[in-house]
Amino acid sequence: MIDNQFKEVREAWSKSASYWEKHRDVIRSMFSPVTRALVEAAGVQAGQNVLDVAGGAGEPSLTLARLVGPSGRVAYTDFVQEMVEAAERQARRSHLENISFHQAPAESLPFLDDSFDAGVCRFGAMFFFDPDLACQEMARVVKPGGKLAFAV
Repeated sequence: MIDNQFKEVREAWSKSASYWEKHRDVIRSMFSPVTRALVEAAGVQAGQNVLDVAGGAGEPSLTLARLVGPSGRVAYTDFVQEMVEAAERQARRSHLENISFHQAPAESLPFLDDSFDAGVCRFGAMFFFDPDLACQEMARVVKPGGKLAFAV
């Protein structure tokens, strides 16, 4: 049952990826107050390593990459390959080189423990298949004393 639900959800997001990419400027503008609130809540600053889980078509990862600057890094994750590809295209168009892209569900992040100064998730947590496990994973990869911020 869970496997079928997982496949159905992934297919739906895969089909919608082109919409999110096509309307990225409107969506970025519409959700920019939420992104600012996440940045503030997570204490994101220049030079930090920041994780974005369920990054969709690229935001807030692209905004975070600009904020942390060339001495910082952003790791973008999403479980839908088409979203990852859309985010990568936008990063190239924006000439952002301090961001890496990873296709991964929130419940199984491909990073070592204590890898990030902060982590964010904008409008993704409500789609986690196992919210407890996903939050444990995010906490695992954020350094002690680091902050996690969610907008749900």
